[in-house]
Amino acid sequence: MVGALAAVADALAKDAGRRAETARAAAERDARAELARANDVAQRMLAEARADGTRAASQQAELDLAAATRQARGTVLATRRTAYHAVRRRALELLEQRADSPAGRQLGDLLEHLARARIGPSATVRRTGPGSLGVVATSENRRAVIGPAELVDATLRALADEVATLWS
Repeated sequence: MVGALAAVADALAKDAGRRAETARAAAERDARAELARANDVAQRMLAEARADGTRAASQQAELDLAAATRQARGTVLATRRTAYHAVRRRALELLEQRADSPAGRQLGDLLEHLARARIGPSATVRRTGPGSLGVVATSENRRAVIGPAELVDATLRALADEVATLWS
């Protein structure tokens, strides 16, 4: 009987070994499949992360470019403003330096005539400013002030289109 039990035990051991091998093979297939699925998920996550990174970098680049453009525009405008004020200041200095010259006196006479024409023939006109280059004309409720600053400002406004070509 021991021999018969040994044969049964041997058969059971062989069957258990086959089942264990089948379970091991199935577990290995399942592990490979799970590993493949995990690898696919990781590849998708990596692709999404790269796309997100590219999108974020593009958006940041757009923001940086917009900020740099604003800053450059501000710098350009500040430089133009500085140049405008320097030209205006120098033009005023030159005009005031020539106020006592024959041309300056002639300009004062022309300004007096212009002020009287604007206000009317009965206007009271007096000279003002350095070298009496400016004029103030009044008549009843009307008043006109024309001086070096107004002349320079009007000239710069008249030259605005030509000055604009300097910036391009």
